[in-house]
Order: sequence, then structure tokens, then C-alpha cells
Amino acid sequence: MPHLSDRSGSPSPWDITSYVGLLALIALWAARVYATWAAWGNLTIDSGHEMYVPALLAGGKLLYRDVWWMYGPAAPYFNAELFRIFGVHLNVLYWAGSLSALGSAIFLYLSGMRLSSRLAGWTAGAVLVTEAFQPSLFCFPLPYSFAAVYGCLVGCLFLWLALRAAQSARWLWMLGAGTAAALALLTKPEFGMACYATIVALIAIRLIRQRSWNWKAIAKDLGAVLPGVIICAGVIRWMISIRGVEFITQENIVSWPTSFFMKTMGKMWLAQTGFTVTPADFYGAFMRAIPLAGVVLVACCVLWWRRSDARTLLVKAALIGAVVVYFGIENFLGGPFRQGIETTFATIFFPQDMVLYVIVAAVAACWFFWRQRNNADRGAALLPLLLIFSSCLAFRILMKMSAEKYSIYYNGPVVLSFLLIAFLLIPRRGRTRRFALIAEAAICAGCLLPVVLQSRALEAQAKDFVPLTTERGTIRVSKHMAKNYEAAIQFMRQKAAAGESVLSVPEDTSLYFLSGTYCPMRVFSFTPGVLAPGRMTDEAIAEIDEKKVRYLLWSNRIFPEFGVPIFGKDFDREIGDYLKAHYRRIGPLLKNDGFYWEWTAVVWERNPEAEPSASSK
Repeated sequence: MPHLSDRSGSPSPWDITSYVGLLALIALWAARVYATWAAWGNLTIDSGHEMYVPALLAGGKLLYRDVWWMYGPAAPYFNAELFRIFGVHLNVLYWAGSLSALGSAIFLYLSGMRLSSRLAGWTAGAVLVTEAFQPSLFCFPLPYSFAAVYGCLVGCLFLWLALRAAQSARWLWMLGAGTAAALALLTKPEFGMACYATIVALIAIRLIRQRSWNWKAIAKDLGAVLPGVIICAGVIRWMISIRGVEFITQENIVSWPTSFFMKTMGKMWLAQTGFTVTPADFYGAFMRAIPLAGVVLVACCVLWWRRSDARTLLVKAALIGAVVVYFGIENFLGGPFRQGIETTFATIFFPQDMVLYVIVAAVAACWFFWRQRNNADRGAALLPLLLIFSSCLAFRILMKMSAEKYSIYYNGPVVLSFLLIAFLLIPRRGRTRRFALIAEAAICAGCLLPVVLQSRALEAQAKDFVPLTTERGTIRVSKHMAKNYEAAIQFMRQKAAAGESVLSVPEDTSLYFLSGTYCPMRVFSFTPGVLAPGRMTDEAIAEIDEKKVRYLLWSNRIFPEFGVPIFGKDFDREIGDYLKAHYRRIGPLLKNDGFYWEWTAVVWERNPEAEPSASSK
């Protein structure tokens, strides 16, 4: 069998097949946009700040100082500029996110072409496009974080530039990769760190290929990366100049290692997204790898073991039968047929531990490349470079690869890596090109099928959505949500017209955007771990007093995913007690005529006799 360093053929040419593939990818994207239009995002959770914060910045507010923000500055300022150019409207965000999905898919396709497999590149792009338009906050047009969307786009661009730089001595490719890495870092830190780690590997690979310590070449590569580093340094200096290092790291960026959020909930948060490294987790990954290993063994025996005597045929039949029986018992008996098909294909072609397998493959590929360094051509470095980038980028979904949630922003390069590794199981010697193409197409189809089935199941949940139309755009939501949000928007607009301010707690930031009103505080969302105890909490209470907040819209949003479900009781008790002491419950915004878990809000009004708190004096 070939090993991981053998994928070093020449890039796929730009012929009629390549152009057809590109057009097919664009057509798939257009179909997904049309079929799911406006059924994206989540009005209560996260998506609201992606509407609201850029609108504030477009109006002249300063990020971090005037409005709390948890990520780098690139995404909100970019969206703010879009708002200035095209107007403050949901459609601006829809198109920005949708085109980012298309751009990411195209760069994956181009990267696959650089690696001699436009089919693998096309499939990775198709997986990303299929995932990108799901009716949830984990989508591209109205996501939980545009930082993740733009990080994905810049990351895929970086990958293509890095692959070009690995094959070319031209300085511009390295300059492009360094600039993309800087943009990724300013967008979402983990994307930037993955890019810069890959740049280190790229410089090392270029040095190894030269077979000598060429200090001039090293200086040239570092010089190409330096402009991006200078840009990052300048932006970081500006961030610190606002109110100091502690203000940025402790009262804004929640993913900073020493922040209150990371200290109290970071371990659970990372575990939920897949980054766990306990013995029990690795044991679970090992057990999940057994059926996949069985499939690989059968594939190797069938494809590579060409003997045709009776004993060989019997062994092959027994192995195939064992695998079929296993999956029949495991995934089909006692469950719906569709779920059995989806689970089977996901186990084989879209495994939960795909990132872990890619990391193992990255180590092996680097070792093989080192062994062959004296004979390696420029193409031999491409697969190790891809595997390194994919491993660094997707560490946070280490053991929870899926076709939904956080994974969709990180798994494009991982899918491309996995497919290229799987293609190594296909024998080439003594086989026709048609045979290899059919085998590759079968692997790609197997990878894409569970993603399509998963997306269709999620989209079925949105079949009864109705439009919620506002002056700032239309979004499709459930009938209950539309009815209640219309009432909430009307309430906030009426109070704003009367000169009264309304604070939405604990979240529902989208209400400010859709009603055209403003949060009376710098911190607009009270999710677990955001409000650090001490100075930040004291300033928040003082700000409520200073701004004379008249009304609260207190929704039934809970946070079971963090283990502290109720605001003011299980977390943020100090500010919760303050609100309960200084405001009185008026009653529900609307009578709840739906299920108890559906969105409702209660109006609270400030007590006339309430005095400013001690913290505000």
C-alpha cells in the first residue's frame, strides 16, 4: 500500500471538468440559499449580538469601551462597514454570511486541485455548503458568531495560499499566507493560531527542501510574514489603549485563559464542543474506531488482495459478512431505516473522531516526509501541510466531529484531509483510471450522504416557520416566536418613543436591533460567565442606576448547556438580586398560549421608591 507522502502529483488542470465542478459547487450553494432563505439564526441566543453590535459601530460607538465584545475586532467592524455602505438591514448579514460560505467552499475546491484531487476538494466544499444553511444559530448567514464565519473563510483562503507557497519560491504567496494569518487572528484567535502554526511548518518544510540552512531564504520568509504581525501588534496596542490589558482580557474576551468564564466554565464548554483528553474519552474513541478499522481491513483485503483461490474468497466473504452483520445489528435493528443508513455511513465516512484520525495521520505524514526529505519534490510537502493545518484548526472538535453546531466552521479542511487519506486505500497499480475514479467517487458520496441527511432532518423543523417582518428585515421563525417577538418589539419601540429605556434580560439582544432601540448598558447579554464578579458587576449595576432604566423584559431563556440554568439564581446572583429588589413584576408581555419551553417574557417596572445602589455612589 502507498503511504501518506505519496500524494504528491501535479495539480489538477483547469480544464472543462474543473470548470464544471466549480459551476456545480456554485449551483449547490445557490440552491441552498434559495431553499432555506431567512430561516437562519436564533433570535434569543447569540445571533442577536451579530446584528446589534455592528449597528452600534456603524453609528460611531467604540468596540469594547462602549459595547462589550467577546472576540477580536475584525468581524464586527467589517459588518459595520457593510451596514454603512448598504444600510442597517438583515439582508446585508444574510449575503455576507452566504457569500462567505461560497468563498470557503471554493477555496477548499482550489486546495483539492492543488493536491491533485478536485473531487476531494469539491466534496469538502459541498459538505461545507450543505452544513452552512441549517435553520439554527450554527449557520453562515446569521450565525452565533460572524467571527467563526469569517475565520472559516480566511482559514480556507490561507490553506490555499500556504499550499501555493509550498510549491513556489515566489515571495508573494508567503506574503499572502502571512496576511491571511493576521486577519484570522484578529477575527477569532484559534483560527489565527492554527494559521501561524502552519506557517512555522511551512517555513520548516521550505528549509528542509533546500537541504541547507539558507539564512537568506529564512529571512525572506519571515519578512513576508512580518507585515501581518505588525498589523496584529498595532490592533492589539489599540485594544489595550482603551482601558488596559485587564479590561480587554477580563471584561471582554471570555475565551482568554484567565477570564472568569474560562476559570468557571471553560473546561465544560470545551468538553461540550469535543476537546477532551481524559483516558475515558480516548477509550471511547478507541471503541468507536473498531468498526471503522473493520471496514478498512475489508477494503484492503478486497482491493489489494488479488488472489482468487477458494480459501482467499472464503476469507473475504467472511470478513464482509462480519462487517455487514455488525452494522445490521448495531444500526438497523430497533431503529428507523433512515437513521440506520445515516449512522452507518457516518461511522465509516464521517466519523465522530475524524479530527483525531487526521492528527495521527499528520504525525505519520511528517515522519514520512522527513524520511524522504532528500528525494522529496515540492508536491510531497502538500499533504503534510494540509494535515498540520487541519489538526491545529479543529482541535476544539477533537472527538465530536459532526455535520452541525460548532463543527461546521472547522471541519472543511478536516474533511478534505480525511478524503485524501481514504483515497490511499485505493490501489492504482494494475488498475484503470476509471476504476480509481469510481472508487474515489464512492468514498466522496459516502462522506456527503450523512451530511445531506442530517441537514434535511434539521430543515424539516423549519417547515412551519412564518415570516417575522420588521423595518430591519425579515426572518422566518415559529408562529409562537413571531407573535411574541412582534409584541416585544412593539413594546420596546413604544417605550423608546416615550423616552423610557428597556433592558432585555438575560439575553435576546436581537430585540434591540429589530426594534431600532439601544441597550442602556455596555454589557447587553447576561449569559453564564460573561459578567465577572467585582468591578465589572459593580459597574453594571451602577450603569443601570445612572441610565435610569425604567423597564425590564425578562425572558424565560435558560442555560442548561452550562449547568447553571437560571439567571439571577444559579449564576449572576448579585445583579439578579439587585433587579428583583429594585423592580416589580408587572406581568407577562403576552399570555403564553404555547408550550412552557417556548419563548415568553415578563415586564418588570422600576419601583418608584428605589434608591441608587451603594455601588453607584
